Amino acid sequence: MGGAAAIAAFPASAKHPLDPIAHALAAAGGQALLSRVRVIAWSGTARMMIGRTPVDLMVETRIEPFARARSDTWLTSEGRSATQTIMVERDSAFLVHNGAQTNLPQPQAYFERQKLAAYSYLLLAPASLSPNGRRGITAIRDGYPPIALTLAPDGRIASADYTLAGPPPNPPLVHQHLLFTGTVSALGIRFPRTTTILQNGRPVLRMTITAFSVELDPS
Repeated sequence: MGGAAAIAAFPASAKHPLDPIAHALAAAGGQALLSRVRVIAWSGTARMMIGRTPVDLMVETRIEPFARARSDTWLTSEGRSATQTIMVERDSAFLVHNGAQTNLPQPQAYFERQKLAAYSYLLLAPASLSPNGRRGITAIRDGYPPIALTLAPDGRIASADYTLAGPPPNPPLVHQHLLFTGTVSALGIRFPRTTTILQNGRPVLRMTITAFSVELDPS
């Protein structure tokens, strides 16, 4: 998943105890463990804003960092029988609803892949990292926009700024500001419990994880 290459890209200063990269890696579970993550998965609740109307959802998500992802959502009021699924692969994305699978148009697939990659960035190890001040990290992965991470005093990721781009030649830009609170953990990996997303300054989603799991490569 690119972990070995990313580890090699860490600057030597990451070994210094005050370096934000070392601080963030330790808070998330440690570089060695994070580089072994094959899958993260969660279930939870979400409130999505559609215009000015709030919509309450149940959410189940499974992510193979920077490879593929699946997100199942259904209206809390309707139950699981009304599930809508988005599946993202390296070069495509699909919508599954009422048993029918539809290829998403390229611009939408492009956005969905980048949006879900924000959660892969929170694992740190699959990306190339560089410090940005005492409490900041810039992370980048080939094929994805860079993300700017801001750390809390204890090293946890407190927020992120991430600009999504559509496909060439004239990509629209969507700025996402993500806020993280609380912590869930599994197999030594720690991850934000609640994520709040603003797009171009407007709140669009608040998700809270109620169950979290991790699959690791064998040591």
